[in-house]
This record gives sequence, structure tokens and C-alpha cells, in this order.
Amino acid sequence: MSYKLEKLDNFRDLGGLKTRDGRTVAFGRLLRSGELSKVTEGDIKVLTEELHLSNIVDLRTVNEKKSSPDAEISGINYIALDFFEGEKEGQANGSEEQLKQMQNVEQIYLMMKGLYSSFITSKNVRGKLYDFLQILLNTPKGSTIFHCFAGKDRTGISAAVILTVLGVSKEDIMEDYLKTNILRQNVNEEILAQLRASDVPKEMEEAVNAALCVEQEYLEICYEMAEKEYGSFEKYISEGIGLKEGEWNTLRSMYLS
Repeated sequence: MSYKLEKLDNFRDLGGLKTRDGRTVAFGRLLRSGELSKVTEGDIKVLTEELHLSNIVDLRTVNEKKSSPDAEISGINYIALDFFEGEKEGQANGSEEQLKQMQNVEQIYLMMKGLYSSFITSKNVRGKLYDFLQILLNTPKGSTIFHCFAGKDRTGISAAVILTVLGVSKEDIMEDYLKTNILRQNVNEEILAQLRASDVPKEMEEAVNAALCVEQEYLEICYEMAEKEYGSFEKYISEGIGLKEGEWNTLRSMYLS
């Protein structure tokens, strides 16, 4: 299902994805995107009137929210869930500032490896993912949109967690994750054009380009780390995040058709 959005990058409705038991993720319930700082009145109308928006879940850091705050939408619950609140300086967090500081592709890979590993190992991240799932459990109707800066890394692991709970296969989760490279193509090119105008070294331009995209191996790091630490990605959700068995079933009854 498509929606006419003007300034909401990397947006998609997770509705329509199939589960392993033959059910379907409900449309108009789970939305993922990049930040909502530039949305137009038309975008807000689509979100509120067509998608019946209930919650905005903002996964960005305090500094990101200060420099590029989400648009205020009347009557909508805004919840900030900073994955890296209180973390040490220099912690990989997927912010725009960090992505633009990358000097070479090797540096990007090391940052992404650390970032995606932390999605599994960080107690704070696991706590925020638990909070996110509780928000969904307490939203009986309407849609929830969740996002970070680009809607790819912090948003990507959040989508992987909820879709795993709902019973979507890893292959279909990965396919949705990789859609970012298509949906952010235009806005990424705008960022790269600005860098070229600033005469940055070619190596740095290539690094930032790599930082703005996703690779299958990044999300695979989460699955591998979850298996190492917990035995499986599902056990990471149950034991690491703390989602109870009954809550898995409740979420499926709420978000599947």
C-alpha cells in the first residue's frame, strides 16, 4: 500500500508482510521512517487522517533531537527512547553527525560492527526495545511510527525485533531492511552532492556513501551476536529484552490479520 508523502524519507508501512504461519501483518499499524523534522502539512494529513497515527517513537539521541526536532503533531503521543542514553562519548550510535565524520570505508565497517553488536549486548538498548514493545502492547488501535535519523539502523533492529515477534521470517525481515537503499537513494545523493561541493576527499565521500546505506552483513551481526549470547534471536527477545510468552501472543493478536 502506498501513501503520498512529500518530506518523510525512508517511509514504509510494515503491513502486508506474511508470517510463517500464513497470517499477515496488519496495514496501518506499524510504520517505520527517517526523522520527522521536515514533514509537510500534507504529510501530517496523511499520517493522521489516512494512517490514524497514535504514537511517534523517536529513537535518536538527545543531541539529534535538539538539532533536528520532530514536527509537533497535535493529539499524537510522542515518546523518546534514546538507545544510547548515558553511554560513553564516542559510542557508535548511527547519528547523522557520526556518519558524516567517517573517513574511509574500513572505518564505516568497524563502526557498524560495533553499533549492531551493541544492539544485542547493551543493557540500555535492550531496555529501550522492551519499552518500545510495551508501547505497542498499549496501542489497541491506530498506528505507531518509529524512527531514528535515517530510519535504517536503530529503526532496523526495532523492526527486526517486532517482526520476529509477529512471526515474519528472517528472509522477509532482511528484504524489508534492505529497502532502505532504494528509499533513501535520492536524499543520500543530496547529502553526497553537498560533500562534493565542499571538496572533501574522494575516500571520505565513498565512506559517507557507505555509511548512508545498509548491508545485509550489518543486520547479520545482530543475529550472530544474539545466537552467541542467547542461543537464538528469539531467545534474545525473550531473555535479553524480557518479552513474556503471553506478550508475544498478545502482540500477534493485535498486529496480525
